[in-house]
Amino acid sequence: MTFRLRAILFAALCVTLAAGHPSAARADARGRPVEALMAEYTRLWSAKDAHAIWTRIYRLDPGQPVKSEADLAAGFDKLVASGYDHSELQSAHACLLTPTFALAVLRFSRLRADGTPLPPRDRASAYLLRQFEDGWRVTQLLPLNTSARLDCASTTDR
Repeated sequence: MTFRLRAILFAALCVTLAAGHPSAARADARGRPVEALMAEYTRLWSAKDAHAIWTRIYRLDPGQPVKSEADLAAGFDKLVASGYDHSELQSAHACLLTPTFALAVLRFSRLRADGTPLPPRDRASAYLLRQFEDGWRVTQLLPLNTSARLDCASTTDR
């Protein structure tokens, strides 16, 4: 399945969840380990630590835009050249879709060293994660519009 098709399917899932559950619960305690990993991801991103992200956070499925640790490092080089210094995490919400799959949504800003935002100030990304023997890992990076509102409760009965 292509990245674009996955993104379209993900968007359809978001619309379906929002339409079917106008007062959906926020992520429950079962999503907390994923939220902690995503907070660590943001910390490592701010440190521009491509190696740690590649080895401790990512286990990307084929077809993702980042193909290697070198791709990730090159992306950081481009960000730094544009004035990037660090990211500020506004929120990390996650829910388990099954005992071994989770959905996480990050809302954040990318900032210069002086604290001013790199436009756009408000950003959002969605991630699919899978539980492996060595822990949760991001398997897919998905675009998310900042106006999208996705709240979910874990659907598994662990």
